Amino acid sequence: MEYKINRISIHDLEIGMELANDVLTSNGLILIPSNTIITQNHIFKLNLYQILSIDIKEYIDLIKYNYSNNNDDKEFTKKFLKFKDSYDTNKKKLTKQLDDIGNGGNVNIRDLFRLSNDLIKALKTKSELFNYLNHLRSVDEYTYSHSLNVSMLCNIFGQWLHLDKQDIENLTVAGLLHDIGKLSIDSKIINKPGKLTDDEFAIIEKHPEIGFNLVKNLDLPEEIKLGILMHHEKIDGSGYPLHLKDSQIHDYAKIIAIADIYDAMTSVRSYHKKTSPFKVIRLFERESYGLLDTKYLFVFLENIAYNYLHRTVRLSNGEVGRIIFIHRTTPSKPIVDVGIAIIDMQDETDLDIEEIM
Repeated sequence: MEYKINRISIHDLEIGMELANDVLTSNGLILIPSNTIITQNHIFKLNLYQILSIDIKEYIDLIKYNYSNNNDDKEFTKKFLKFKDSYDTNKKKLTKQLDDIGNGGNVNIRDLFRLSNDLIKALKTKSELFNYLNHLRSVDEYTYSHSLNVSMLCNIFGQWLHLDKQDIENLTVAGLLHDIGKLSIDSKIINKPGKLTDDEFAIIEKHPEIGFNLVKNLDLPEEIKLGILMHHEKIDGSGYPLHLKDSQIHDYAKIIAIADIYDAMTSVRSYHKKTSPFKVIRLFERESYGLLDTKYLFVFLENIAYNYLHRTVRLSNGEVGRIIFIHRTTPSKPIVDVGIAIIDMQDETDLDIEEIM
């Protein structure tokens, strides 16, 4: 069958598309070979390695896999609706504050911190946050929603790491501001539906540096500014914009990088459906070592998984059960009670948790 090669942004990439050419890492190694049918695993890799565009075959609509959407509309509880109302209100406040900063305005670190911290304080348990984030589906104003989510994740992450109060506050604000550089990029580039030029991709890749320049003269702690600048760096030097390695990367940036990828993969995006948290944990386990700092990654993955203990889940074979045990060494593969049997997913290599119910 004949086809044309079309270069697209990963923001327009969909599961089932066919890769026309090899995707290479910055070191020239093949990350994904040509003719590969794109899966969620491949989208994760592309996000992890900061690949901004790929070549796909134009006849793709004829060969997409049939991925049915089993995520029927759920009945939101009153508690969730209350959270969502507060979330939307704070997102509007964040939108105004980030836009003000982007236009040269001043910054109030306490006001920024409260935007996400007040949402967390209103919850009875940390598990509620992950339950609510799992149900948020809006894809509009994604940069602002993503920034608020990453900020809350950084706040919780800081608590898991037993950081002191000041570090948690600063890390939370760094998570809130990490993508502020994108707001200074022409929206026609950010939202462009078709092929981006090499120059346009180069501009997008500079958003951490643009963000740093926006805040470098503001009254903010230096670690917040470095978190913004370095949140796309990888410990092997393959990240951007400075290609820093391990100890050269600020700890805030290492933490934000993990929260950033987790939220991007578990959220609804214009170019992919949300992924089950346990699938994302598995992807982290398989793909992240040598790229993300394991002393932070292990803490994050274990704690994320424990927040879903006793939750009802749907497995990839269609069975519905309840998580009853989390393995510390492999948190992506818990033990699930499906009623007629107890399934240790460590022994079931082809079985995944498809959905948190």
